[in-house]
Amino acid sequence: MKAAVLRGPETIKTEIVDDPVVPDDGIIIRVKACGICGSDLHVYKAGEDVGTIFGHEFSGDVAEVGKNVTAVGFRPCGKCFWCLRGKFHRCSNMELTGYQLPGAMAEYVPIPTAIPGRTVFKLPDTMTYEDGATVEPLSVAVFSVRRSPPKENDTVAVLGLGVIGLNTILVLKSMGVSRILTSGRRPPRLEAAKTCGADLVVDAAKDDALAAIMEATGKMGVDCVVECAGSPETFDQAVEMVKGSGSVLLVGVFEEPFPWDPQKVLAKNISLIGCLGGNFPGAIELISSGQADTRPFVTHRFSLDEAAEAFRVQHKDLNAIKVMIIP
Repeated sequence: MKAAVLRGPETIKTEIVDDPVVPDDGIIIRVKACGICGSDLHVYKAGEDVGTIFGHEFSGDVAEVGKNVTAVGFRPCGKCFWCLRGKFHRCSNMELTGYQLPGAMAEYVPIPTAIPGRTVFKLPDTMTYEDGATVEPLSVAVFSVRRSPPKENDTVAVLGLGVIGLNTILVLKSMGVSRILTSGRRPPRLEAAKTCGADLVVDAAKDDALAAIMEATGKMGVDCVVECAGSPETFDQAVEMVKGSGSVLLVGVFEEPFPWDPQKVLAKNISLIGCLGGNFPGAIELISSGQADTRPFVTHRFSLDEAAEAFRVQHKDLNAIKVMIIP
């Protein structure tokens, strides 16, 4: 089969690789759509783990079923402390599709342990394959916001307007949050934030996001900050702009450690909440019910043969929001 394979820093090649063998406890999915994630770009830029087939934002059809299956995207071990308590996203021995396991930027992808409702999810007939490939990033936003659910009359700031940040706005709107203040840098993403319903959109490339958000709140600050950029600058801004006893949800992936002063966190009684996980049923429900429209985020589509260009566009093109590969 064809697959997009990492061959070095910023080097993707479409190659012929062996077809996957159906696992006894799993399934093979014929991939119909797969998105490029920001976390893929971290590995793509560094060129680490040569031989990786990326792809964990995907949908497709079941092509083959393992002999032990009687009845997306990760394989919990099922035996560790967390798995035995039903918290599979916390698995101590997690293997992720598109990283430790072969991903879906290929014609077929194996799912080693297929558990309906846990590792594979049936899409409603009303959803397209592209809709299905947008479920994973939306699921991250659903999981993260529900870690510390805001009240309807709260003011929430979203820092970073990549796909996760934009999805976070959709989730907050679905929850009835009254005021959403945001900051980002790329013009198409700023426009998308407005379309999603953000009440304030700050162009952080031109203006001071902290000053603008503090001014918009009468210097009072916000009740909650969802940090989706993964940068030292936005982390510091989040701590500064959140009210005393407020919460900062850490969603963005930080590429490198950085120094920070915990004193303000202590002085303001801030709750720092790490968010790593996905709520797939919640995301599917939001899309299928029409409460979240993720389709406008897909700005570019490429074939599997064009995977190298797809990654270049996602990484370099300022007009790109979500790049989709259609095998």
